[in-house]
Amino acid sequence: MLKTLLALLATVWLFPSTARAVNPFDQFLTNLAQDRLAPFALDVGGLLGAADFHSARTLAFPGFDVGLVGSVQSKPEADDQIMNLAGVKGFGLPMLQASVGLPVIPLNLSVRGLSAGGAKFVGGGLRFGVYKSGLIMAIPDVSVNLNYDVMSHDVFKLGHMSAGVQASFNIPIVKPFVGIGFDRTKVEVNSPLSLLNGVSAKASGTRAQVGATISPLPFVYIYGAYNLLHGQTGYSFGLGAKFGGIL
Repeated sequence: MLKTLLALLATVWLFPSTARAVNPFDQFLTNLAQDRLAPFALDVGGLLGAADFHSARTLAFPGFDVGLVGSVQSKPEADDQIMNLAGVKGFGLPMLQASVGLPVIPLNLSVRGLSAGGAKFVGGGLRFGVYKSGLIMAIPDVSVNLNYDVMSHDVFKLGHMSAGVQASFNIPIVKPFVGIGFDRTKVEVNSPLSLLNGVSAKASGTRAQVGATISPLPFVYIYGAYNLLHGQTGYSFGLGAKFGGIL
């Protein structure tokens, strides 16, 4: 299990250098048409939203969670001709992500970002703990989150908002989780080489996730999840270090 997750994570992490021929952004201008912008935004937004969480338990102060995470979609949306005409099959995005617990209230602040496929993105968000189960393992932790990301590329720029609700079980070693979310994404052509320069489109989609976080060592975790991203199958996985805090 550990070797499989690390191999998948490495695949996404190495995506920009190992899959240049099918980089989902390489032929953006070549395959661009106004009615193709929204499906493209839907696909990219779903990937960003799929990395929003791997646990519903909020961190107490001064807790932290730092990791390398990634999301993969098995194929582009049928209407996403920007990617389909480029021959893109499965595609993914890696990111570095960090969260900290705030004092007094069950609220976590997160930041994330990285560069992949010629695009750079940065984002952040808040997670609020609705219910914390304590020592009762049969009752799940529940939280809600709100995130915003900005992506820039030589030929487009993109803004992504996501919101969701999650539940997870605080069981030793293996911690199952489920969640549902909503993504709202806007993409704008940003190239003087295109007649559509400045034209934008918005897309909204929902997603559902089910997975598990495994802690093979104290403060270390790996996780994997199956995703349903606006009707398309996908996966999320990650590796990181976490300290839940004491206050």
